[in-house]
This record gives sequence, structure tokens and C-alpha cells, in this order.
Amino acid sequence: MTTSRPSGAGAAPAPPPARPARLHRAPFLPVLAVIAVLAGLLLTGALVALPGTSASALTSPSLLPAARDGKATVELVGSAPTLASPGSTVTLTLQVTNGTDVVLDGAGLDLGVSWRPLTSRESLSAWAQDDGTSTAGPPQVDETVERLAPGDTAQVTMELDVDSLGLSAENPWGPREMSVALTRGGSTLDVVHTFLLFAPEGDAPDPVSVSVAAPVTGPAVDPLDPDGYDLELGTATATGGRLARLLDAAAVSGTSPGMSLAVDPALVAAAAASGDGDSQAWATRLTGAPVTGDDADTSASLTSTIGTRSTAATGEPSDVAVLPGYDPDLAAVAHADPTRADVAAATGGEAALGAAWQRPEGWDLTVGWPEGRPDAATLAAGRDAPVDQVVVADGLAPADGAAASARTAVDTSSGKVPALVADDGLSSAFASLTDGDDAPSAAEASTRVLADAALVALQQQDSGQQDLHLLAALPRDWSPDPALVGTVLGALHDASWADVVPLSETVAAPASRVPRDEPARGERAGRSKGELAPSSVRRLLDSHRDLAAFSTVASDPVELSGDADQALVAPLAVAARTERDARERAVDLAVEQSDALQQGISVADRSNVTLVSDTGKLPVTVSNELPVDATVTVVLRPDASRLVVESRPTVVVPAGTSSNVHVPVRAIGSGDVNLQVEVLAPSGTVVAGPTSFSLRVRAGWETAGTAVVAALVALLFIGGIWRTVRRGRSSARTTDEGVADAAADPQGPDAAAPDDSPPRDPHDDDPNDPGGGGIPAARTPPAQATETDPS
Repeated sequence: MTTSRPSGAGAAPAPPPARPARLHRAPFLPVLAVIAVLAGLLLTGALVALPGTSASALTSPSLLPAARDGKATVELVGSAPTLASPGSTVTLTLQVTNGTDVVLDGAGLDLGVSWRPLTSRESLSAWAQDDGTSTAGPPQVDETVERLAPGDTAQVTMELDVDSLGLSAENPWGPREMSVALTRGGSTLDVVHTFLLFAPEGDAPDPVSVSVAAPVTGPAVDPLDPDGYDLELGTATATGGRLARLLDAAAVSGTSPGMSLAVDPALVAAAAASGDGDSQAWATRLTGAPVTGDDADTSASLTSTIGTRSTAATGEPSDVAVLPGYDPDLAAVAHADPTRADVAAATGGEAALGAAWQRPEGWDLTVGWPEGRPDAATLAAGRDAPVDQVVVADGLAPADGAAASARTAVDTSSGKVPALVADDGLSSAFASLTDGDDAPSAAEASTRVLADAALVALQQQDSGQQDLHLLAALPRDWSPDPALVGTVLGALHDASWADVVPLSETVAAPASRVPRDEPARGERAGRSKGELAPSSVRRLLDSHRDLAAFSTVASDPVELSGDADQALVAPLAVAARTERDARERAVDLAVEQSDALQQGISVADRSNVTLVSDTGKLPVTVSNELPVDATVTVVLRPDASRLVVESRPTVVVPAGTSSNVHVPVRAIGSGDVNLQVEVLAPSGTVVAGPTSFSLRVRAGWETAGTAVVAALVALLFIGGIWRTVRRGRSSARTTDEGVADAAADPQGPDAAAPDDSPPRDPHDDDPNDPGGGGIPAARTPPAQATETDPS
């Protein structure tokens, strides 16, 4: 037995602190300072060399005084070799910690091993999770723990001769229960439950494949506190943050095969667009795509941030799948009586990201990941979602504990759903590898995972199956210890009976036909704690449906409605289950934003119109207050058959403008008609209206008026001709001879003579005058026609 402990074990209690000097007694301060220095030197000397310390005592950074939790504990630090074979010796290294306020003296360690092999995974899991003081059997080896002061730790080495257990080559291959108990005075203080992996030569079963996958999701989005979201995201992605540790744990390195991630694209897009350097560096490392800053300084800062990480920490995950955008709660959606279109909308947040997101090459797999144990309705919703597989992290266990691959198909009301069912034992083991105080040591965790995988390999061999692929699925709030995870993954991958493979390999493996437990259906199914109420889900889905139909007015609907779409999906996030007040506010604001956007197209009111012809075009003014051009169709609906609308014109109304749209109509009768005006999107949904105005139809008035006018024009034309003809027959008309004479002598003696003839009586020319003996009126001399020379 070898016991090691840090210097300082068994030291005398430190002297009580000196009473603080009063500030007004300055002369005593130097004296107190000297006393403090001397006390420090004495304490240092006690730490350097203590009487009674054994020569084998070791000091290491891992043995610093532990936090006092009131308990004395023991944990497994190392076990070698991994496989115990006949004739071998297994060396265990254990660490004892005195977390009490009193000296631990007279304690010892008892090592017990059961000769009986474990054949049930349920028994193995129960043994590993047993926090009681039960042991695997009577002690085969015992060691003494030397005196430990409060807060001190010590390492103890124990050696186990495998042959002393009576195990030989005839005994079966597989894990056995093993325990190490910390005792004192006949009382058991603490017990480590672990396993001995016994392996006769040549009996190792064929390996099973194991995929380890974790969802990568962020905090819930609060639209009233965007700065708070950015701050929380920056903290999570900074060095030591949960998301940063998750990426570190998944990284492939020289000692770890890495693990798979299922990433929320909205989270990655938000990190990439963030002004926080840690968030940008995290997104760059995950996607492998550089994030372009606003200037050269930002890019240089980002490069420096990435470069400060260790080589192991900058490795990429083994592979990456994609979750629906904003990680929607499939259970909440399923319990709101959705249509297939509703499910597609709720899980289509990735498309709503638009130009802010582009899938990296190789991220081809899309998975839905319901929270908790999904019922049949939730799985059916997964079938209607745009995903390739649904990860079932809880439930659907193989019947009778049989070995089964993760990939399967589940019957639902919507048909068969492709699913990846997680293995409970392995999932629980990996979920314990956190940065918390209750996390197991690397040796304890590795031994448990190896023992569990060994039992599965034996089940595969006994059932005659081949190429089993198991899945360990981690919870959303998993905060891993990257070093611990890497150690366990490396140990599992190095084992001859297990291989760690990417999730994509498990998806490509043949589906298992092993019977499984049925999901809850009907009355046995119910809402989980924290689910968004069906009425609120219904508001979001209905608003999303209306917005999707409206946004077809744009040539690129995502450009128009992307922000509103994201706002409608965000409250459905699983992360919002714990933020109920913020979630309800987000629901209200999202619906209001959607409604406001759908008011962007309108029809101007107009006064009554009179139609006096059989056909015409009625103008309708359409206003577009949207930030994009809108393609719309104007529809008139008369309430009487005396007016026929001949077509529905489709026009493009530029952004921020109004356009007059002329709708052709035809009247087949006179009377008043009420017209209803609607504006339709290309999807057929009404985006403006209905509004109405009255139309006075006076069919035929225009024809009758035209006829009257034409008749009047004809009469005037005929009257003009008649008058011209009548004037041509007058006796006062100048003859050709007179015109010729005047042209021959334009300067005759009478040309300039005044006309001295008496005034002509208008009755002289009357042929009906009985006194026709009057003097006839003289004709205009031929010379006067030439006076009016047009030149």
C-alpha cells in the first residue's frame, strides 16, 4: 500500500488571528506587521517539513485542499490495466478527501469484487448510480488511510490479484461489480461503485458503434431586452462559457474522436452577426467560415482571439447536424392541433433567416429534437417538419432490454416517422460528465461507459446481430467538462469492443426492427411542464399563415417578412419554457408586428362614380407602404348583374408609392351598383379591402347623346348647303362679262366717281309690287369686284 498526501497534513492548527489594531494607534502598526510576517514564516515552515510525514507522501496540483462539504469521500483516480485477465494484477489509485471540520484518523479502504458477471444493463446502471453504502462483497484488499487534517486529501494505491477472485479462462467475459469503501471505526463513510472488466484471452465480442450527440442551443430571445440576449450569448461563448466548453468537448483531437453536434442555425447566425469578439470567434470556429468585421481592426482582433485558443480546443466536431431554426418546441406545436402547413411554418425558422444564414458545406443532416419524452402526437408533428430524423432522447426503449440500433421507424397517425432513439444507459453516463462538483472522476466515468458498452457488445453477440449503432443524446443545458469528456471518449474509442462514430454514420446504418415501447397516445399523452399554451401557439401559427400568404406580394417573400417570421417562431423555442413571462410578451409583440406588416397595402377611398357608356375603365388607387415593390391584383365585385367586370388587372406597385389601376367594365343595363374592391396577393389572399363605392350606371346615354349631336350637325350641314345654293341664284350676282370689262379698263372715267344715285327703295325689286314702274336698282359696277384685291 502506498499512501500519499500533500505537505501540511497533520499540521498544528494555525494560531488565532491577531486582534485588529485601531486606526488611531499608528505606533502599533509596525509591531503587528512584524508579528504577521513571523506567523507567516512559521506557517510556511510547517508546510514545508512536518514531523510524521511519510517518505512516500506526494504533492501535486490535483491534491490542493478541497472545499469542505462536511463529508469524507473517496473517488477512483485510476485503474490499470483496463481489462483484467487471469494472472494479472489490477492497480487502483484512489483519492480520499476529508471535507469535514475535524481530523480524519483511523480510516481505511476496503476493496470488494463480485465474482458474478453482470448480464443486465439495468443492473449495471443501478449499481453505477447507487449512492448508498452497499458493497460488491467482502473485502479482498484493505488499506489504511493515514491521518488527514480538515480539507486535506491523500492518494492511496491498492493492488488486486485477479487470481485471488477465483476467475479463470473458463469464466465468461464481461464486467463485474467492484466497490471501494471508506470506513472508520466500523462505519462506512463513503463508497465508490465501479466495475472490473474481466477478459479471458480471445473472448472479446465484436465492437458496437457509438455516436455521442449534443444539441447546441442558446438562451431564449426576449424582444424587449435584445441587449440582455447579446450579453448572455457573449458570456456563453466566451472562454469557459457553456457553449465554448461544448465546442471544446466535441472537438476532434489526438486523444479524442470528438462528438457530434446538432446546431440551432439562428444561434449561430446571431453569434456571427454579434459585435462581441468571443461570439464571432465561436461562430467562426464552429462553421469554419471567417466572420468579416466592420474594419481591419475587428478582423485582426478576431484572428487574435481565435489564435489564443489551444490546438486541441480549436478542433472541429466530428460532424454537425442542423436543428430547425430557433429550436422550436415540437410538443407545444403538436398539442395545438396544427395542420401540416402549421408544422412546416413552426419548424421553418432556418429559411426565415434569409441572407443572415448560409449552411456550411457538409451540414446536410437536419434533425428534430423534442424535449423530454415525446408522445405520438409530437412524433407525428416531427414527420410533418422539414427534418430527416427525429431524435428521441427519452422513451421508445427496446422491449425486454434487447439490444437495438438507434435508427428505427415509429408508427404515428401521419405515417412512419424516421427516428434516432437514444440509449438510456450511455446517455446518462455521458450526461454526468459536467463541470459540476458532483461529476465523476475520469476513471469512474470511463469504467462505467466501458462496462456498459461491453454488455451491449455481449448482447449483440448473443442475439446474432451485427453492426449495432447506439446513440448517446445529451440534454440541452449540458455544461460539459471538455477534458473529462475527451478522456472518456478516447477510452471508449480505444476499447476493442466499441467504436465512436459520427452521427451521420448512425443515420446511414440499417434501421432496427426490434420491438420498442409505444409512445403515449390519446388520454395518456399530455402537455409537459413549461409548454406554451395551445391558445398562444395557435395565435402564432395563425398569424404566420396569414403573413406567409401576404408576403407573396414581394418577389422575395423572405426579404419582406423574414424579421416578422423570426419573431413568430422565437417564442416557440424550447429555451423559452423557463422564461414564461418574457415568452408571453414575445407572443404579443410578434403578432402585433405581423399584423402591422400586413397593413402595408391599402385602397384609397373614392366618391360615387357615374358610368354613361356601355363600357369603360374604373380607376382604383392602390397604395404600397411596404419597403419592397408589391405585385397585386385588383378585383371589383358588383352586387348587381347589370355591370360586368371584364378582367382582374395585375400590376406592380413600387415601394412607398401609389398607383391607379384601371379595371375594365361593361354595362348591360342602367341603375345604381355597389362595387366591392379587393386587392389580392399572388397567393390569392386579400391584402387590402374590401372597400366599396357606388356606381351610377346610365347605359345608352352616351349613344343617345351622340346620335342627337350627330343629327344636329347633319341639320346644320344641310342648312349650310341650302343657304349656299340659294345665294348662288341671286339676281345681284356678278356676271362673267362684267368681270371681264372691269379687268380690261380698271382706270375708266367712272372708276373713282362717287355714287350719286338716290337710295334704293327695298320694294323696288319686289316682282309682286303692283306699281312695278319704279326705277330698278343699279347693279354693282364690274370695277368694284376688283377693289377687294386679296393681295
